[in-house]
Amino acid sequence: MKVLICGILGKMGQLVAHQVLNNPQLTLLGGIDTKGRQCNDFAVYASLSDAPLADVIIDFSYPDQLDSLLSYAMEKKIPLVLATTGYSAAQEESIVSASRHLPIFRSANFSFGVLIMRKLLALATPYLVDFDIELIEAHHNKKADAPSGTAKLLVKTINESLPVSRDVVLGHGQGKRNPDVIGVHAIRAGSIAGDHTVLYASEAESIEISHRAFSKEVFAQGALRAASFIVSQSVGLYSMDDLL
Repeated sequence: MKVLICGILGKMGQLVAHQVLNNPQLTLLGGIDTKGRQCNDFAVYASLSDAPLADVIIDFSYPDQLDSLLSYAMEKKIPLVLATTGYSAAQEESIVSASRHLPIFRSANFSFGVLIMRKLLALATPYLVDFDIELIEAHHNKKADAPSGTAKLLVKTINESLPVSRDVVLGHGQGKRNPDVIGVHAIRAGSIAGDHTVLYASEAESIEISHRAFSKEVFAQGALRAASFIVSQSVGLYSMDDLL
């Protein structure tokens, strides 16, 4: 399987690249860096049009690269793994539209543990509708978006499991807490790979469901599993749930 990586000189892009290089069943064609930087370990191209044709493209870049990526992938009929977060609502619609023409694997988090956490939230939430619900997420101090894409995914899972969805409030100010909201708190510090905790609390007790990533390697491994999966799929939009 020939792999091309968008955002190859970012932290995640480099992790994926080195995992591909260490896998004899995969071939790294190189990657895209729109800033014109180079690397001694693999080929780096300024644009997709300069790069050789791949079997799959893995994207760990920025939301502003999406339009050109979708256009190129549809023209060349190349499956995509989209691992970038922070898309606008309009961009999310563009992804759905493009998935009618090619296979796209889209996830805010490629950890198998987060997938299982979502399953646990879907199981527990219907029994805890009278509890306050808070989500606390922590990431490294270089992460650009807040709350994280994973936090949004977890909130979506919770709301889909409630009889009536709740509004999302980023943090809390002073004053009485509104029971009809989900509070989301984002921490940006140090080199934290990714921590997410959902807290359910009543007057008498509390329950926490948590996931902690010890290394970003887990996300690179998950992205490559997604790439191996998506190359054999028909057109459509796929997620981590499909890997089960």
